[in-house]
Amino acid sequence: MFDSLTIVMAAFNEEDALPPCAERTLAFLDEHVRDGELVIVNDGSSDRTADIIDALAETHQNLVACHLAENSGMGAALLEGYRVASKAWFAMMPADGQIDAYEFLGFFPCTETADVVTSLYRNRSYTLTRTCLSYGLRLLTASVVGTRARTEGSYMVRRDIYQQLGASSHSFLLNLEIPIRAKKKGFRVATVYMNVHERIAGESKAVNLNRITQTFNELFKLRVRMEKERWQGRKGR
Repeated sequence: MFDSLTIVMAAFNEEDALPPCAERTLAFLDEHVRDGELVIVNDGSSDRTADIIDALAETHQNLVACHLAENSGMGAALLEGYRVASKAWFAMMPADGQIDAYEFLGFFPCTETADVVTSLYRNRSYTLTRTCLSYGLRLLTASVVGTRARTEGSYMVRRDIYQQLGASSHSFLLNLEIPIRAKKKGFRVATVYMNVHERIAGESKAVNLNRITQTFNELFKLRVRMEKERWQGRKGR
């Protein structure tokens, strides 16, 4: 069994998908983690998501409920979850059922030699629009920030390493920022392959103009922050 893991789940208007996804994740933690915890962050949902999270927290001692007052983006929800998470390793996953918690069994062996474990999908079929967006973001990230992040799905990061990274993106970019910063700082990053599944219910919130714009804006802000941090580091020597 794995020793210590918090799974952080970001949920925005997932009243139908969340209950089975949360229950399966809790079952995984009970079966495969000695000291496990599920943190679910309600990202300002307008449906019954908040009530469902609170109800789950009342019946499961190892479930922590968090609520953002307004919809702030996947990154913002995950940052809140990481802030309250208490275990030695963090992992992230959405609340829509596309990622099964049992996929983390493939991550565990890598944690013996890595500080961050990222993943690539072995079975996802992308639409042309999503393919262009994904490829464009990876290409732009490498160009703007100066390094590539081999990641598509969930990831795991050691808590003590995460606390040294200073990650702060409020959009999906956070999931790229963490391995980018880890590589820049010389930490060990491993990559595994995992399966992705169809949504349990609802519609994807990832591909819309506002979220795409937010992600690309934050990419350039990330470059500015990293340049400022590098300059301050040189000045402090």
